[in-house]
Amino acid sequence: MDDKFRINFYPKDTSRVRSLAVSRRALIIAACVAIPLATLGVWLVVTGSLHEPDQTRVLRKRLGEENRALEARVGKLDQDLRGLHGELAHLEEQKVNALMLSGVEYMESDAKQKSSGLFSFLHASAGRPDPGVALAKARAISVSLDSTLALLQSRSDLIEGLPTSLPVAPAAINTRGFCYSPDPFTGRKALHAGVDFSQQAGAPIYAAGGGTVASVEKDLLWGNCLRIDHGRGVETFYAHLQDVSVKRGQKVARGQPIGTMGMTGVATGAHLHFELTVRGAKVDPMNYFLPELRLVSGAAGGRSGS
Repeated sequence: MDDKFRINFYPKDTSRVRSLAVSRRALIIAACVAIPLATLGVWLVVTGSLHEPDQTRVLRKRLGEENRALEARVGKLDQDLRGLHGELAHLEEQKVNALMLSGVEYMESDAKQKSSGLFSFLHASAGRPDPGVALAKARAISVSLDSTLALLQSRSDLIEGLPTSLPVAPAAINTRGFCYSPDPFTGRKALHAGVDFSQQAGAPIYAAGGGTVASVEKDLLWGNCLRIDHGRGVETFYAHLQDVSVKRGQKVARGQPIGTMGMTGVATGAHLHFELTVRGAKVDPMNYFLPELRLVSGAAGGRSGS
């Protein structure tokens, strides 16, 4: 008796009948393996052992929600960190301005460190900022600012002389900035080497910092104008005043009234033209005013020019 099972395949072409022979022993072994596996599978399905337990499902769902919340939090922290970088850059700029304005030595190596240190990580990569780097920079700037403040506090004359206050009342409007812009009379583009503040005629004008009145003049272009020497190569200029209440050689303190706003000289309206000179170079005064005292730029009504 043949101990093999035979499976015959009959294609359309009956002349090519194929036959597959399988031994009885192989079939018995396959059945012994398949039947227990099938029985185990049926048992697992019937008993529900393959289904996820309710407790596990709830835990997985909660962990998923926590993970999404953490991702949102990380995104917010990244945004806050980038904002911190901008604030650090502003603090570094304020520190440098304070050092230069006060006459404290500002070494070129500090400038290199500034460009290679603080600002480099602002443009280093578009990837996620390193919080450790930001915190280290913040601490370094904080220490530097504290030391600068301690130095300035030990020299009260420096503090008093720094022109860091607005020369006008908070109600005044900054109508023209330190920039290249068309002249209101000639139309030609030229450097406006100061800032203009507009307010009603007769509004008080204040000394931006303590110093000595270097000159009081009546000029065809600037009208009633005066200069204050703050020492260490720092000077401020006030033009188009309606009248002047100080004299040449007089000592003035920060915030002391020195005149009133007008439109004397060549002007299109009542306003103050204010300039700041540091070591012979005209600079943007808005970079030296204390941040909380800066005015929002924007003209209300006409634009006053000088």
